[in-house]
Amino acid sequence: MTLLDATGRPISSSHKPRANALAGGFDFGSYDSGGACGPIMADWFAQIRSADMEWLPNRNPSVARARDVVRNDPIGASAVARRQNAAIGRGWRLSARPNARALGIDPIVARELGAAMEVEFRSHAYGHAFEIDAERRLNFGQLLRVTTAHLMVDGDGPALVEWAEGEGTRYSTRLRLVDPDRLSNPTGRMDDRYLRGGIERNEVGVPVRYWFRERHPADLGVDGRRFTWTGYDRFTAWGRPQVLHAFDPQRAEQTRGVSRFAASLKSFRSLAKFSDATLQAATINALMVAFVKSSAGPEAVSEFLEVDDLKGFETSRESFYESNPVSLAGGARMPVLPFGDEIEMQTASRDVASFDAFVRANIRLIAASLGVTYEELSMDYSQTNYSSARAAMVHAWAETQSLSSIVEAQIVRPYYVAFLEEAFDRGYLSMPAGAPDFYDAVDAYAEAKWIGPGRGYIDPVKEIDAAAARIEAGLSTLEDECADQGKDWEEVLDQQARERQRRIDLKLPDPAAPPETAPLTQTEAEDAANARPGALARVRSTARSPEHAAFLDQRSGA
Repeated sequence: MTLLDATGRPISSSHKPRANALAGGFDFGSYDSGGACGPIMADWFAQIRSADMEWLPNRNPSVARARDVVRNDPIGASAVARRQNAAIGRGWRLSARPNARALGIDPIVARELGAAMEVEFRSHAYGHAFEIDAERRLNFGQLLRVTTAHLMVDGDGPALVEWAEGEGTRYSTRLRLVDPDRLSNPTGRMDDRYLRGGIERNEVGVPVRYWFRERHPADLGVDGRRFTWTGYDRFTAWGRPQVLHAFDPQRAEQTRGVSRFAASLKSFRSLAKFSDATLQAATINALMVAFVKSSAGPEAVSEFLEVDDLKGFETSRESFYESNPVSLAGGARMPVLPFGDEIEMQTASRDVASFDAFVRANIRLIAASLGVTYEELSMDYSQTNYSSARAAMVHAWAETQSLSSIVEAQIVRPYYVAFLEEAFDRGYLSMPAGAPDFYDAVDAYAEAKWIGPGRGYIDPVKEIDAAAARIEAGLSTLEDECADQGKDWEEVLDQQARERQRRIDLKLPDPAAPPETAPLTQTEAEDAANARPGALARVRSTARSPEHAAFLDQRSGA
């Protein structure tokens, strides 16, 4: 039996699945998402594949396009820069917190050990000789910024922990960032169960060895090491971290990270093409002022418009128009054209409002896929008030913390463990009495809090009041509030103590001193009543005023 369509022609085999669906065949189900009925779902062909099968064959073209966007598209460059500034800023500071209970030592001893760790790491990470970097070019914060860019654009941030002997520095532990393109299967070997994307795994799926090209496959010059691979064990025989690999897996059993730009590349390309076409149309409209239509035909007009005859042609035309004017009201003139000729003025008819709305809508979609806010990406605050800015900031801060946690867990903490190993081994840090050996309690010694850039304020008046209220209500601590602003709470208190003592030495009033409890005379009471309230009281009164709330919520950034 042959199925016929509405015109009486046989239905081809390519249409049979849809015909079966319409007839109640195999692909008719209770969920529209899995069916093939109707014009919308019938042409949607998706396949079930493993995480590596979906990404690894498409990695190189996707990453190349993402890098092109970051290089040449201002929105793409803005996305990476904003995320680097929000997650890393100028760099991270170590707040060492050795676990006193796990180490079996007194908390005071643990704090003293943590202070010594901070001093050693700060000079190693931010010293003038850049001894933390294997290439001796960047400090700790700059290395983290590069890693963040790789995570955003490439999806991966691999690094090596190296040992530099004989360089004359206090520490020999080094961090070398590796281009993700160098992480690949040796000699072009096909992916299999144990080797995928340059990462060798054991029977249970644990990464045990990473294979790196000695040079980038598309590096400058002729270098045979581009075709040479070296395998590095993830850990040394005694457990020292050696290969670090930062990425954010989206599925189980995923080997390599996916670029954050992968989902937005199509939008970037469409927006770029639309913008270029609009600019080209505007340029053409500006250059092409008018068109001359003639019944003589294009060949005759082209022949007459040779370079030698152009001056004479324009002279004769001008004399004809001057001898045949038409006077209109107000002194206006209309030239009378020769028979068969017509002049059509070219006008720049562009809907600027529609163009701006289209660009805004696309940038919002791109911002959502990249985990940044529209305001961050476009630096456009003309449509923003305080309430919408705060709502956007909540999600942006969550994205920042998520990215920071990846960098901390997969790059910073393993490197910090390697650093502490050398510090204890060389005797720069002393093992507390009664504490276990470093190798027996690595994680207890390496507990730390890494302080990044501050969250910042949208409205300091409201947010300082909220921070003080959280501390007073016991919902937060000074340490947490200072960390949100990129500060160390102990340094803040130490600085306050120094300033207070200096005021005492100079016999200056202390603004933080409690009020006098002794009875006041009538004159003193009047002076106190007329005195300005404290800073926190003034902030509260301003933040809680209806006028201030109305001003923030109704104002426009335009």
